[in-house]
Amino acid sequence: KNMKRISLLLLGIAVSLSALCQNEKHLTGTVKNAKGQSIEYVTVEVKDRDIRTISDAHGNFTVKIPDGNSTKLIFSHVSYSPKTVDINDIADKGHLNVVMEPSEYMLHDFAVIGKKMKEKTLKHKGLHLPGDAVYKGLDNIGLEMGVFVNPKHDFHVKNVNLNIRKCTYSKCTLSINMYEIVGKDSLINILHKPIYSVIEKSQVKQSIVFQPQEQLYFTHDKRYYVSMEIVDIQSDGMIVFPVYLKECYLRAPELSKIEKIPINIGLSIKGYEYKTPVKETN
Repeated sequence: KNMKRISLLLLGIAVSLSALCQNEKHLTGTVKNAKGQSIEYVTVEVKDRDIRTISDAHGNFTVKIPDGNSTKLIFSHVSYSPKTVDINDIADKGHLNVVMEPSEYMLHDFAVIGKKMKEKTLKHKGLHLPGDAVYKGLDNIGLEMGVFVNPKHDFHVKNVNLNIRKCTYSKCTLSINMYEIVGKDSLINILHKPIYSVIEKSQVKQSIVFQPQEQLYFTHDKRYYVSMEIVDIQSDGMIVFPVYLKECYLRAPELSKIEKIPINIGLSIKGYEYKTPVKETN
């Protein structure tokens, strides 16, 4: 059996997450909207098999279909309604063309009762370590690394910050993802619009600010997972982050659950904390 490996390098030590691959076939395809425009960075999942991939900037994807009874693919994107395709119903399995419809969402307005608020940064860094976290090569697309957030008060998210030591890819596109944690480990996406940043090749330390395109609130009675994900790279190379001694959580395409590790890359979430409740008005 072949081993598929995703590696995170820290202080010269490789920490690997592996999944055994069964006999499989590769299915290629393209995701577009009703106007024929390609949809970038769509998550493609093999239903009930804990296998997923991401379409590239032009909507193209390749997904591994293991032998077995699972023949359904689930396509999801924050700006489009999820779509399930049964590949048994597709006459031409050489190349799958998928059309997604825009999601019918509405940006909500919020009313703040009272005026007790303060600017705040939710930091989850911990002790700065001398080493680095290195995402290297072509195999880290789809790997999420992030933190759990348990706000004591309602919190209005203004932006998410992240430092990068260097990037040797010609370009690397990062996504910030936000989920509500339901039950033990179920994740529900709370974004309606994607949050991307394109990192250019540079040997100089950069401070990246991810700016949401919608109003985002964390409420004090819920838990959240905020993560950074590499969704596209151009050329071989690496991207390097400073690391901190505090736990964070990895979510990889080959893993059926989130895995805890003892270091993190220092995501910080900036916004406004409300001592009085925030109420949705529509």
